[in-house]
Amino acid sequence: MQVWTGQEGQDRFARDAFNRYRTLTASAGTVSKEARAAAATLPSTGHPDFEHLGLGESGYCYGVTAFIDLVSFTARTFWESPESVLRLNTAVMTQIALAVQDFGGYVLGFRGDGVFACFGDPRVQDHRISAGVAMTACAFALDATRNALNSLLKASGMRPVQVRAGADFGRLDFVRIGSEVASEVNVVGFSANFAAKCEKYAKSWEVVVGEELGGLLPDADLWRHDKSPKRYTRDDETKSYDFYQVKWGSYIQHIPGIREALAGRPVSAIRY
Repeated sequence: MQVWTGQEGQDRFARDAFNRYRTLTASAGTVSKEARAAAATLPSTGHPDFEHLGLGESGYCYGVTAFIDLVSFTARTFWESPESVLRLNTAVMTQIALAVQDFGGYVLGFRGDGVFACFGDPRVQDHRISAGVAMTACAFALDATRNALNSLLKASGMRPVQVRAGADFGRLDFVRIGSEVASEVNVVGFSANFAAKCEKYAKSWEVVVGEELGGLLPDADLWRHDKSPKRYTRDDETKSYDFYQVKWGSYIQHIPGIREALAGRPVSAIRY
């Protein structure tokens, strides 16, 4: 596997996403041999440690879940053709999913205009590693999109795209649900649910994280979100849970080293 780092990595991210969009546009209405071949290289979804689960069986690990989401794509379909928006969405989301894999993460699924990802597995010994790698992956996705990809889109007369991310850390329970006819491995847990809420709290070009993930990151990289905390009430008891904005620009410097150390391997491959 060839690892692309630094500016070269951002430029390749942008070129591959843009070229994928053009290929999808050129082959609209047909399924070419090239498209079938390209499909074999696309990221598969799911966590490999839990793919073996039978119907009703479950397993768990601790890790970071992240939602990396395109912003305002629903509104974009009002002004542009749905087909064009769909192809751009597919191209960008595919490239973000490939970036997640490059940073040792797992693509758990595609949710609307976003990628649902997990960083961590049962073999991780220090969860600060999962936290740092997840934030670096988010930083790469946002930075490469905002700068390299949007520069290509603007040069081609297209409107730029906007990205945001939300994440949290905690226990992730994987369970296969469904029937003998159709089933899938689903992720259940507060941290995964709260990561989705963090993504909604984030504005364009922001990364918002929950309290547990924030506790694994340097204090200097965080500031409390102005809508924090989130309060939960049951019966007569109320508890609060904080969430933070991340100074994700500080993680850009770590992109080359982490990608070289991982080269597509899981986060647990990094040891102190």
